[in-house]
Amino acid sequence: MILAETYYDDVMKTVTIKLPEETLERLRDEAQATGRTVTALIRERVEAPRDHESVHTLAADLAGSLAGPRKTATNRRRKFGRS
Repeated sequence: MILAETYYDDVMKTVTIKLPEETLERLRDEAQATGRTVTALIRERVEAPRDHESVHTLAADLAGSLAGPRKTATNRRRKFGRS
């Protein structure tokens, strides 16, 4: 076994994703244009540092700023009790 195979077998795990055909075609086009594989492009995007904050951090200033009834998420058709 060569080193790359050992590395992938010992360290890397397989993940399967489903993509819209349009997204896959864009990835294939980019892979062909740059000489990289679609897998390498996906890995780069997943591992890329995030240059944005989390959704919670971005919306933190909005917490408590909405008017309306306190229990907006209740289901009037069926009340769920705690067991």
